[in-house]
Amino acid sequence: MNQPLDARVPRPAAHSSRGRCPAAAPKDPTPCEGPHDAATLVDRHGREVAGCVHHCARVLAGLDGARVHPFVPAGQALEIYSRARELPPFAWEIGR
Repeated sequence: MNQPLDARVPRPAAHSSRGRCPAAAPKDPTPCEGPHDAATLVDRHGREVAGCVHHCARVLAGLDGARVHPFVPAGQALEIYSRARELPPFAWEIGR
């Protein structure tokens, strides 16, 4: 859980060839929900990654010390925190 964002999340300049947001972990099979740049996460080292609300929540659930960027609209940030609270770390590894 103490992995930095770039340890498991690719950081491409544009969307991946499969049409997923940059926050989608390579092994996470779930599709994006909404805009691919709906929110930005910041890890404890200050590295950032943008993504959809769904994948930001999934990444946030597994990163200690990570947070939603302060300029993300409050409604989206609350949705990400709420979803992340309900998920185990690396939910895709146990089929969630």
